[in-house]
Amino acid sequence: MKIGAQIRVLRRQKGMTQEALAAEMGVTVGAVSKWENNMTLPDVQMLCNLADYFKVTTDKLLGRVYKGTFAVCDDAPLICTVIKDSMEQEGYFCVGLAEDGIHLRTVFDEHIPDILFLDVHLAGENGLELLKEIKEKYVSTKVIMVSADNTEETLRAADGADGYVIKPFLPQPIMVAVDRL
Repeated sequence: MKIGAQIRVLRRQKGMTQEALAAEMGVTVGAVSKWENNMTLPDVQMLCNLADYFKVTTDKLLGRVYKGTFAVCDDAPLICTVIKDSMEQEGYFCVGLAEDGIHLRTVFDEHIPDILFLDVHLAGENGLELLKEIKEKYVSTKVIMVSADNTEETLRAADGADGYVIKPFLPQPIMVAVDRL
């Protein structure tokens, strides 16, 4: 949905005319009309004012809809990139990429993701131990383990995970694991 259509929908839901919205925003009726017909866009400050007035996010006004947030903890940059690109193409928002447990904890301090992709074998730290820590502290976060290790022992040790993807992989197995959550 374009921003103009979204402004129109929100204005009408409030039972307002263009004149009333223009008065509330301190702009001309022509400005509101141009926004609603996608002839011009509100500037950044006005976008924030509109979002506050309608009690929605700026993402909602812009028509950006995310399915949820995710983070990736893997010491292989290529794996992080493949997961990040795949998830973003499907409408998820990345809140952090981490190469180890220390960086992952920083990600969680800033934003708790809905989904975490976690490598089993990280440099300097055991991903399975991190799995236990994450599941204890952040019960709402779904964890998908990512590893080339698919031995029975490792799969059993990752029992608390919500999914498991074997490396190397193409994007499709990532989305299959997410769809199963």
